[in-house]
Amino acid sequence: MNDTCVLLFVKYPEPGRVKTRLGEVIGNDVAADFYKRFVEDLLKGLATVQAALRICYLPVEGHDVEVQLRDWLGNDYAFFPQEGADLGERMKAAMQKAFADGFSRVVLMGSDIPDFPPELVQKALLDLDMKEAVIGPAYDGGYYLIGFRREFFFPEVFDGIVWGEADVFRPTMEHMRRKGLEVLRLPDWNDVDTIWDLNVLYRTNRNSSFRKSATFAKLREHNDMIRQYDLDLPKMPGR
Repeated sequence: MNDTCVLLFVKYPEPGRVKTRLGEVIGNDVAADFYKRFVEDLLKGLATVQAALRICYLPVEGHDVEVQLRDWLGNDYAFFPQEGADLGERMKAAMQKAFADGFSRVVLMGSDIPDFPPELVQKALLDLDMKEAVIGPAYDGGYYLIGFRREFFFPEVFDGIVWGEADVFRPTMEHMRRKGLEVLRLPDWNDVDTIWDLNVLYRTNRNSSFRKSATFAKLREHNDMIRQYDLDLPKMPGR
């Protein structure tokens, strides 16, 4: 599958710059440590996906982020700086570059879903042979994955969205419908931004293969603190 590509959007796990809402409760150092494990677990899973992988990192003024990432993750990955003033522009630019470089099917995903199965990433890429686009809604109103077949990629799908608002999935779907795209919808998933999300991640994976992950080991380490935020779980079909 040399014509397929996965774009993983990441930040360098510097305390106070990642998972800040989580850090307000558990401290910025612990929150950054959790995020570090999210990325490592995702990369371990994505290594099994038959596609090129690009790590698209957020630049930070005054920091050589790529050097920091290579020190952390090694030199076996392809690193690309994100370009653009907001998230929409950065996602648009990353996808445009991947298609310009010759890929036929591209999916872009966030790094806040450490328990997302790589099998579903592979399925999304394969299904782009039959569908024109794919999207994975998040429970918070956003989305964790979006992808296109090259001839059906419309950069405007990222325009006019108020990034950072809770409702991002719905207007994105409206853009896709206006373009007449046949869209595959992946299962709704929990991306981890808050202590409540971390609690859900812990509780929904106690009997899953994710229990062997670095993230879950960290969850066990902070079991007493996380359990202070127990809540009713959302309905997650098939999990």
